[in-house]
Amino acid sequence: MAAIGIGFFILWLALAMWVYFDATDRGKASIGWALAMFLAGWLLVAPLILYLIFRDVGARPAVAPGAGRRQYLYIVGFVGFATLVIGLSLLISTTIARIISEEAVGDEGYREALAASVAAIIIGAAIWIYHWLRAEGRLRSITEDEEFRATFFLHRAYLYTLFAVSWIIAFLSGMWFLGGGLANAFGVEHVEPVGWLPALGPLVVALLAVGTHYLFSFETASYKQLLSRFEAIPPPPLIGASAPAEVRATTVVPTAPPAAERTERRFCSHCGARVGGDDAFCSSCGERLRSA
Repeated sequence: MAAIGIGFFILWLALAMWVYFDATDRGKASIGWALAMFLAGWLLVAPLILYLIFRDVGARPAVAPGAGRRQYLYIVGFVGFATLVIGLSLLISTTIARIISEEAVGDEGYREALAASVAAIIIGAAIWIYHWLRAEGRLRSITEDEEFRATFFLHRAYLYTLFAVSWIIAFLSGMWFLGGGLANAFGVEHVEPVGWLPALGPLVVALLAVGTHYLFSFETASYKQLLSRFEAIPPPPLIGASAPAEVRATTVVPTAPPAAERTERRFCSHCGARVGGDDAFCSSCGERLRSA
């Protein structure tokens, strides 16, 4: 049952991360849409349908080529890493609880949790390592500036999102661990180590996630070179909305009328036809014209 629960959570997380990374690629409010997916988990289909309706509405940056491939790599990589983190946290927390009290975690429950956590670790690690290495290799091999800028933008969003989520997990589990430890030290009733020591699992895993990505993917010479190239490329043009009209003041300069219009107009006194200024006879009736 634990494995099934993890599977449904990973599926839900994958859909939420697709919305997040796709909105990031399109210049939309990615955090807002992702929060809508998480907070409205019981209405999972509703935020997804709304996003599909409004994803191409309004002003947005032009999407560079290769959007599907780059989104796939970072979405699946993030989901794989999340699966790995869940498996490690479950394994450490359940083992700590089992060591503290066999009554808290029975033999059957521990074996079930152990099987689910090991499966999550193996599958998550394989998926994450494969897709993350492919994503980094593809990023370095892109030569077209527009696609590189869009790919690096998602790459950086992936790292910042992982840092933010990991720090939130570390903060919450750290508060749980520290609060329970202090309460136990102060002799608060009904506070047992089995209630707060398992929080050490997600705390350690979250800190390892931050440290690993910071040292090997963020604070590196390769990342800084990619960042310099990214900053040198201008952002894509906006589409989906007409640019504001420019109002330009125009100065009307009076011009002199043509020479033909400045001369006095002549008409035949016999038939009324218009004649030229140098004509001696009317071209219509042939009568001799009187001189002006």
